[in-house]
Amino acid sequence: MKRTIICNIPMKKDTPKCKYVSEIRSLHTPETEVVYPINAYLKSTLKNGDELKVILLTKNDEYSHCKEKVEVFKAELADACKNMNVVVEYKEIETDFLEKKSVYQELMGKLVAEIPANSTVVADITYGPKDLPITVFAALSFAEKHLDCNVEHVIYGQANFDENGKAVNTRLCDMVPLLYIMNVANGIHSNDPEKAKQMLNSLLSL
Repeated sequence: MKRTIICNIPMKKDTPKCKYVSEIRSLHTPETEVVYPINAYLKSTLKNGDELKVILLTKNDEYSHCKEKVEVFKAELADACKNMNVVVEYKEIETDFLEKKSVYQELMGKLVAEIPANSTVVADITYGPKDLPITVFAALSFAEKHLDCNVEHVIYGQANFDENGKAVNTRLCDMVPLLYIMNVANGIHSNDPEKAKQMLNSLLSL
C-alpha cells in the first residue's frame, strides 16, 4: 500500500516515550513506548511492500530541538519497519516559528504540493505550535476534495499530567470527525443566517 504520512515535530527537548492505548479497533497499537504515537500505529499496520512518503513539519527557531526530534522519528519508524520490505521517502518542510499570514501561506502551499494525488493519508498532530494542526486540517480537506485522497486517520496522542508533570493515561485518539465537521461547515452556502444554522445542525445530526 502507498501511504502519505504527515507528522508535526515537537520543538521542545523533553518529549518522553509513552505507551498509547486506544478503544478504537482500527487504531489498535502494540505495547510499544514511543515519542510519536503514529509510529506505534504504523508498527501494527505496516506490511511487506508498503511504500511511505513521510512529510515532517518542523519549525525554525534558535531554541528549537526539531532537528534531533526528526532523528527520533526516523529511528522509531525504522524500528516499526524492521524485518519488513518497506520503502520510505522523507520530506521535511521547515517554516519559521512566527504566527503570521506569510508563514501560514508558505506551510499550506508546501504541504499540499507534497501530498500525492490518490493517496491514503495518515497524520499525527500530537506536537507542534498552534498553526500546525490547523494548517494540516486545511491541507487534508483540500486533499480530499481536490486530490482524491483518503484520510485514514488524524492521530492525536492525548495524556493527563500528574502533579510531577508526568504523562499518564495516554490514549490514542482519531480526530477525523473534526475534519468531517470542518468540511460540513465549509460546504454550507446560504445568505440566510438562521437557515445556515439549521442546515448545519441537520447535517451534524446525521
